[in-house]
Amino acid sequence: MSKRALILWRMAVAVVILGIWQAVSGPLIDPFWLSTPVRIGISLWHSLRSGVLESDLLITFQETIYGYVIGAAIGLVLALALGQSERVADVLKPYILAVYGIPRIALAPIFVLWFGIAIESKVMMAAMVTALLVFFNTYEGVRATSLDLRNVAKVLGASRWRLFWHVTIPDASPWIIAGLRIAIPQALVGAVVAEFIASTAGLGYRIMETTSVLDTAGTMAGIFVLMVVVVALGSILDRVEARLLRWRPRESDTHGR
Repeated sequence: MSKRALILWRMAVAVVILGIWQAVSGPLIDPFWLSTPVRIGISLWHSLRSGVLESDLLITFQETIYGYVIGAAIGLVLALALGQSERVADVLKPYILAVYGIPRIALAPIFVLWFGIAIESKVMMAAMVTALLVFFNTYEGVRATSLDLRNVAKVLGASRWRLFWHVTIPDASPWIIAGLRIAIPQALVGAVVAEFIASTAGLGYRIMETTSVLDTAGTMAGIFVLMVVVVALGSILDRVEARLLRWRPRESDTHGR
């Protein structure tokens, strides 16, 4: 399927979903509980004209990006380091798993207590979620590096550094990219959850504010914006992945041979 046809199909599906939603809101579903696409669109337009949407979106976006970059760096460095030392990894892995098992929403109040209600607590929440996801994906990718490739590189005289840089990293790159992609929506969720707990601005704060006054359209508008942000960030990472992994043969190419 061509890229243009794919876009058209996606737009068609969106139109059908919105059309059905608008049609059943009222006759079958009370708009108070789910609102309607038209009311949500009006709420978005008012927020956009007033500048509130732009301000909230910028704050949440900054929290997510800062936390994502910090967490991704920590997760990558830790996973690559432990991936080279199996003994150290065996000692520390249970502790990392224990931290990973803690519900994110349980940590949000602690982060707010430690770092305050400003941007720092949201950044740290997003960073922690990102670091854990990137760590586990990267670590498994490093440990799953092809033994045959490593042996061939050693036979050719590759040093430990060259083996790491030219064999381990390229072979683990799909795992790394997958971890980075999965972490994008989770970083956003972490930042928004922290905004739910304590904040004075941001999409999470705005969603809680509209919910407290029973403004369903405003709440759904905030959720819709979050969805759009996740899709946009995912699309950006897809382009980065395609560029970084352009050396890998496509599945269609390998089947066609």
